[in-house]
Amino acid sequence: MQKTKFRNFLESFLLFIKPIISDSWSKRSILILSLLSGFYLTNNFISFLLDKSFNTLFLVIVLLLFMELSIRSLLFSKFKKISLILQAVNNLRIGSTYALILEAFKLGS
Repeated sequence: MQKTKFRNFLESFLLFIKPIISDSWSKRSILILSLLSGFYLTNNFISFLLDKSFNTLFLVIVLLLFMELSIRSLLFSKFKKISLILQAVNNLRIGSTYALILEAFKLGS
């Protein structure tokens, strides 16, 4: 086949998708569970904070600071291949970020 832009796109897409498809079920299930549990825990945490009368803005800033620190720890990691625990923490962070943004849209702020 000729080397067209579409063919190059397909090859790069397959290189991106192949590690996701070829992983074991246990690894994929752990990563999906950490993503969903991050969403669930943060959603419950935010709904708990909305019922209380203390300063919720401070606690949300602390939550965001924790998320940013987890990102930085992944970026400055000395390991070339990220371990399963670091990937699970990253998915937990992604799920919690999604819950935080979704709650902000629900509140209209």
